[in-house]
Amino acid sequence: MKIGVSGHRSRDGADWAWVRGAIDDIIAGADVTSGISCLAPGADRVFADAVLERGCDLIVMAPTFPAGNGQSSVKGGTDFLAAASDVRAVHGATPDDAYLAAGKAVVDASDFMIFVWDGGPSRGLGGTADIVAYARSHRKDGVILDPIARSKRDLNAF
Repeated sequence: MKIGVSGHRSRDGADWAWVRGAIDDIIAGADVTSGISCLAPGADRVFADAVLERGCDLIVMAPTFPAGNGQSSVKGGTDFLAAASDVRAVHGATPDDAYLAAGKAVVDASDFMIFVWDGGPSRGLGGTADIVAYARSHRKDGVILDPIARSKRDLNAF
């Protein structure tokens, strides 16, 4: 099974240790072959660490855009990039376009999604709320981990 992630980069009051434990439990309870991430700071890197620690493949959907000279916007994740089994550039005209396209690519390539999200609106195009909406519109299976409330619920439960 391929599991993807999308989530907060940072949030005041987020319990990242709880998030890591919840991700570990999900991975341990499934036949995971690979994890798919954009490697943004925060949820994506917590997930990538958990995936690699379990011995699963890491696939990176790296947002790229012209302002970055066509380079990946993944900064500070060089150890994860080096450990990845596959790194795919996902292009966009702007950073927001690239993050939206990369988030959608993660959903499309995954059998199951983990969203680390408090339910709030996106701070910009391509934020977690946008990717949750995309996954729901495509009836993707998944779970939402709220790092503030420390709660877990089905992606498609309303």
